[in-house]
Amino acid sequence: MEVKHVIFFLGLFVGVPILSIVLNANLKYLRWGVFLLIFSIPFIHSTGIGLHGDPMYRGTSRGFEIALPDLLALSLLFSILIKKSKLKLAPNGTYLYILYFLLSFISVINAGYAMYSYYELLKMILAYIFFISIYNYIYIYKDFKIILYSFSILIFYNLLLMFDQKYRLGFYQPSGLFTHRNSTSMFVNMVAPVFLSFLLQSKTKKTVFYFFFFIYSICALTVILALSRGAIFFFPISSAIVASFSIAAKVTKRKVLIISIFFIIAVTGSIYAAPMVAERFENASERSKEGRIHLAHTAVIMANDKFFGVGLNNWSLKASYPYTYTNIDDLNVPNPEEYKRGIVETTYLLVAAECGWIGLVSLLCWLGYYFFQNIINIFRYKNTPVQYMPIGILAGLFAILGQSTLEWALKQTPNFYQLMLIFAIIAAMSQNYKDYKKIKNNLSL
Repeated sequence: MEVKHVIFFLGLFVGVPILSIVLNANLKYLRWGVFLLIFSIPFIHSTGIGLHGDPMYRGTSRGFEIALPDLLALSLLFSILIKKSKLKLAPNGTYLYILYFLLSFISVINAGYAMYSYYELLKMILAYIFFISIYNYIYIYKDFKIILYSFSILIFYNLLLMFDQKYRLGFYQPSGLFTHRNSTSMFVNMVAPVFLSFLLQSKTKKTVFYFFFFIYSICALTVILALSRGAIFFFPISSAIVASFSIAAKVTKRKVLIISIFFIIAVTGSIYAAPMVAERFENASERSKEGRIHLAHTAVIMANDKFFGVGLNNWSLKASYPYTYTNIDDLNVPNPEEYKRGIVETTYLLVAAECGWIGLVSLLCWLGYYFFQNIINIFRYKNTPVQYMPIGILAGLFAILGQSTLEWALKQTPNFYQLMLIFAIIAAMSQNYKDYKKIKNNLSL
């Protein structure tokens, strides 16, 4: 048995029980546990213990990995179970996720190497455990502030690393804690609108206001430094969505002042960043564009060839010899073998290729369910102190789901876990509202 296996079993059978007891001792400790759980999301790869894998494989998962967020999620779940004696294990939307999971599992019948598919299936199971841990915490304690502060500290620390990478190490497109700049910018694009919504909708102390004003500004700077074209395009759109909802609800001097200040900052930042952004778009070669189109065409061929797709997490394998889905003889690329290692630059076509069109439909149903549940939550929580949350989430989801038409970052583990966290918030808010209506109706009888 290797050292990493010893560490894994100690963490699972000793660390998790001890931490569960500690978290149960005090609500303050429980909140710290949630903070660490959220803060640890970008460290999934660096803290992952691979029980079996292929680290050189270019796919959405490269092995059977159990990471720090998974152990913390288990600890949080057991702590809540000890305190409350019960857990909700199937929140709203669960059955759609199970459908997506089952179709992903069925796709294994067409996999060139089934083990690659099992890597991704384990990730989906662990992500669900993460989902129900956050769901139960939010459902029971209705604590959104710890979510905001956790993301705030994480994004600030990430920016410091990006500055170091760019100005000391000379990275052109720094990614901070994340493995790729697209993953960084998508992660920030999801939470930035929530911060803006909080600033516009909530009346807080000046220190709290200035803190989140600072954090939202950091989010904008992060997107600029990462130079992800998809994120740069959707960031202002998501901000405009939040501003529109806020102004539509009620026009106040405070809101107009905040929006005006951010507009001035945005114009100033745009002038500063314009040369970098212009260079990023101009340097996108015709070869890169041709490659993206060819990969998309290959994905469609795969999806049309197999009803259940070519196999979950098997894109990179099926796009290479001896499989004939990819024909690059007429494509002007300097290194064909390196090109074949590329992954289609859209989450949706990647799912269609690996799990079939039916798999893509199940994914869209799952995503769509939470998207529209969140819209309903905006009206359910109208004129309440927490309406900022569904408004911010709506804009964030619009940004990352739109960005996913251009990039496959949503399938990367940190971004997928963040999505599960957002869905947990939506589901918990929906259930809390239903519980409130049920109690209210019973009292009126």
